Amino acid sequence: MRRKAKKHIIGFYRSLSFKLFMILLLLVMVLFVLYSTLYSTRQVHIYENTVGQSAYRVSDVIKKSLYRLMLQNEREELFHTIVSIGDEPGIELVRIYNKKGEITFSTKPSETGRIVDMKAEACYACHAANQPIVSLPMQKKTRIYRATDGRRIMGLINPIRNAPECSNQVCHAHSKDQTILGVLDVQMSLEELDQALSQTRLTVFTLSTGLIILAMILFAIVVYLIIYRPINTLKTGTVRLAVGDLDYRIDMQRKDELGMLARSFNNMAENLKRAYTELKNWSNRLAVRVEEKTEELERMHRGMLQVEKMSSLGKMAATVAHELNNPLAGIVTYSKLLQKRISKSYSANGDCEKILKELQLIESESMRCGNIVRNLLAFARGTSVNFQEWPLKEIVDRAMGIVQHHMKLGKIEGRSSIEINPDKIVCDPDQLLQALVALLVNAVEAMPDGGELEIAARNMPRNPDRVLLSVKDTGVGIPEGVKDKIFEPFFSTKRDQKGVGLGLAVVYGIIQRHNGKIYVESKEKEGTSFFIELPIQPKEEN
Repeated sequence: MRRKAKKHIIGFYRSLSFKLFMILLLLVMVLFVLYSTLYSTRQVHIYENTVGQSAYRVSDVIKKSLYRLMLQNEREELFHTIVSIGDEPGIELVRIYNKKGEITFSTKPSETGRIVDMKAEACYACHAANQPIVSLPMQKKTRIYRATDGRRIMGLINPIRNAPECSNQVCHAHSKDQTILGVLDVQMSLEELDQALSQTRLTVFTLSTGLIILAMILFAIVVYLIIYRPINTLKTGTVRLAVGDLDYRIDMQRKDELGMLARSFNNMAENLKRAYTELKNWSNRLAVRVEEKTEELERMHRGMLQVEKMSSLGKMAATVAHELNNPLAGIVTYSKLLQKRISKSYSANGDCEKILKELQLIESESMRCGNIVRNLLAFARGTSVNFQEWPLKEIVDRAMGIVQHHMKLGKIEGRSSIEINPDKIVCDPDQLLQALVALLVNAVEAMPDGGELEIAARNMPRNPDRVLLSVKDTGVGIPEGVKDKIFEPFFSTKRDQKGVGLGLAVVYGIIQRHNGKIYVESKEKEGTSFFIELPIQPKEEN
C-alpha cells in the first residue's frame, strides 16, 4: 500500500499538471512580489511627498507666526515662541539662519551662534552658484536623514524673504536689493510615518500571502478539473489499450483539444478492434487451412508410403508367385492323375476312399494356393486399364446386385444414392466393379448380426470435376491401431483366416490406376466408411 502511494505521488510530481501548477504559482508569486515592491515604494514616495507638503505648510505657519516678532525685533519673545513650537509632537528642531549661515535662533540653545557649512548637502542646492537661488522646487527644499538613535528626520528649509515692510523698518536697515534675509529650518520626525509604512507593508504582505494561497488553491482546482483529470483519463485509456482492452472507450464530452484527443482515441480504439478482429478471423481461417493442408499432406505422405510399400511388395509378390505357380500346377495335375489311377486300379474299400479324400484335399488346397498366386500376380502386375465413359449408377447397381444374395442372408438393408453431374465418368467399369464388390463384401462380412449398408456418390463441393464415392456400414468397425495397415497386402482382420489380405490391396491399386484416392473413417462398434475420390475425366497412364 505504501509503495503504491509512493508511486502515485512520484507520478503526480512528474505529471504535466503539477509542472503547469508550479509555473503558474511561481509566476503569481513573482507578480505579487513585484507588485508589492512597486506599491510599497510608490506609497513611501507619496507619503513622503505628503508629509513634505504638510511640513512646508507647518513651516509657513511658523514663519507667519514669527513674522510680527521679527519685524519688531523682539528677540526674546521670538526665542520663546520657537521653543514653544519645538515642543509640539512631531517637531524635532526649529532653527533660523541669517544670510551668513549663522544660527540666530534654535530650539537647542547650544546651537545658537554656530555657523553652518554652506557646502553642506542641505545648503548646496541654494548656494551652488555665486548667488543664492531665489526659488527652489519643493523636492529640493526637503531632506531626509537619520538621527543618532536611528529615527528618520525630515528637514525643510523655508527662505525668509526681504519684504518691503521689512526693508523699510528703521531697526533693520536692509537693502532693497537683498532678496533673502535668512532661512527657517524646520525638522520633523518621520517615526509615525515609518510606523504607518511598516503597518502598511505588513498588511500588504499578509494580503499578498493570502491572495497567493487563494490563487494557489484556485489554480490547483482549475488545473485538476481542466487539465489533470482529463489527461489522467486519457492516460488510463492508453494504458488499458496497451494491455489489450480494445473495448475501453473514453467518455469526455468536451469541445476543446482534449475532447478532440478523446474522440481520436475512441476512433483509434475502434479501428484497432476492427483490425484485431479481422486479423483474428484471418488467423483462425489460416489455422484451419493449415490444419487441412497438414492433414492433406499427411494423407499424401501416407499414400506415397503406401505406394512405395505396394511397389516393393508387388515386386516380391511377382517373384514369389512366379516361383510358386509351376510347382502348384504340378501338384494339382499329379493329384488329379493319382485320383484317376487309384479309382481304376483298386476296388472301393475304406483305405481307397481315405486316400482319395486326402488327394482331393491336396488338390483343393493346391488350387486355393493357385488362386492366391493369381491374386498375387494381379496385385503385382496390375492389368491394363480400359478407360471408357460409363454411367456410375449402372456400375453401382451391378455391384449391389452381385452381393444382394449375401445381404439377404445376413439380414442387411442396402441402399444407394448416386447424384452426380454428369452422370457418366471415364473409368474402367470392370475394374471399378471389382473394387466396389470387394468393398461391399467386406462391409457385409463386418455385419454378422445384420445392419445397414449405404453406397452414395456426389460431386465434391470444392472440386466439381471429381466425384466422392462412399461405402458406409454399421458393422464392428476397424480398430484404431490397424487402420493404417488395411491396404497392405496379406493383412487381414478376419478371424476365420479365410481371407488372405489381398482384397483391399487390389482395391487400392485399382483406385490408384484411376488417378483417385481412397481413405477410411471408422470407429469400433460404430461402423466403417470408405471414401473414394475419382476424377470424372482421369488421365490415362501409358
